[in-house]
Amino acid sequence: MADSFEELTPEQQLFARVMFQNKVYESNGQQYENLFTSVMSKRDERFRQVKPQGRRGDQGNDGFIPEEGRYFQVHAPEDPKDKATTAAKKAADDFEKLKKHWGANGRITDYRFVFNDKYQGVFPDIEHALAELKTAHSLETCRPFVAKDLEREFMQLPASDIYAVMQAVIPRPEFIEDIDYGALSDILQHIVDNQQSVSAEGLPDVPDYSEKIQFNEIKAAAALLKVGNFQNAAVDTFFDQHGEFTRTDIRNRLAHSYEAAMLAVENHSNDEMAAGDRVFFSLLDLIAPDTEKQVQDAAIVLIAYFFEKCDVFQDPSDDS
Repeated sequence: MADSFEELTPEQQLFARVMFQNKVYESNGQQYENLFTSVMSKRDERFRQVKPQGRRGDQGNDGFIPEEGRYFQVHAPEDPKDKATTAAKKAADDFEKLKKHWGANGRITDYRFVFNDKYQGVFPDIEHALAELKTAHSLETCRPFVAKDLEREFMQLPASDIYAVMQAVIPRPEFIEDIDYGALSDILQHIVDNQQSVSAEGLPDVPDYSEKIQFNEIKAAAALLKVGNFQNAAVDTFFDQHGEFTRTDIRNRLAHSYEAAMLAVENHSNDEMAAGDRVFFSLLDLIAPDTEKQVQDAAIVLIAYFFEKCDVFQDPSDDS
C-alpha cells in the first residue's frame, strides 16, 4: 500500500480524484461540512473543528487554525447557483459573529468562506462581500475556499488518510480497468460550450511564437494554432474551476499523446507534408478521433493552449 498520494500510480490518482469529485457533487449542507472537516483535520493537525452548541450554534466558526489566525465558515447549498445574494450575506454575517465571539480569544487575520461551488466558480456578490470584509477589518486574507481548494488539500494527504476520507480502498493498478475518467472529455466539452465570438474591435491578445512554429517546421497548421489561441480564456476558466491536479493531468495526457504522435510520424514519413504539420495532425487525431467539427475545433484550442505553454512541441530556447 502506498504511503503518500505521490506514491500512488497515475491510475490510482485519477481513481481517487474521481471518487472525491463525486463526493463533492453529492454533498450538501452538513455532508459537505463533514467532508471539509475530515480533509482538513487530516491535512493539518493544528486544525480544530467547532461543533454547534445548542442555541448558541458555532458562533460563526466551523473550524480554525489558531496559530495562523485562520478561520473557516462552511456554506454548501444544494444548488450553488441558488440565492447568490443570500450566500454573500451569510459570508458577511458569519464574520461579524466570528469577530464578536472569537476575536477576544486570538487574532483573526485570515477568513475563508468555504463554499461548495461544485466546480462551477463563485458569484461576484460573494467575491465583493469578502473583498469588503478584508478592507473593513484589515485582514491579511479573506477569500472563498471552493471545491478545487478542498480537492487540492485532499490530494496532498497520505494514502491511508485518503482511504479514510473516502471510506474506500483504491484498487491496485492491475485491477483498475481502462476507464475514461472524463478529464479530457470534460475540457473539450467545456471549450465547445464556452467559446467566445471574436471581432475586429475585440480581438484578444495572442502570443507571438513564430520562432517556435518555424523551429518545429509547422506550416499549414500554424494558422490553426494562432486561431486556437483566441479561445485561451475558455481553457483558463476550466482550470480555474477544476484546480491544479486537473491541469497537470490534462497536460500530461497531451504530452504523452505528443510523444505518440512523434513516434507515429517517424514510422510513417510523408515528404509531401512538413514534419511539424504531420505531428500536429497526428496529435489532433489522437486527442479527437471524432471527426465532429466542434470537438475537433475544441481540440485545436487545447493544443494551441499547451503549445504556448511549451508542453507540446519543442521549445527553441531549450538546449536539451
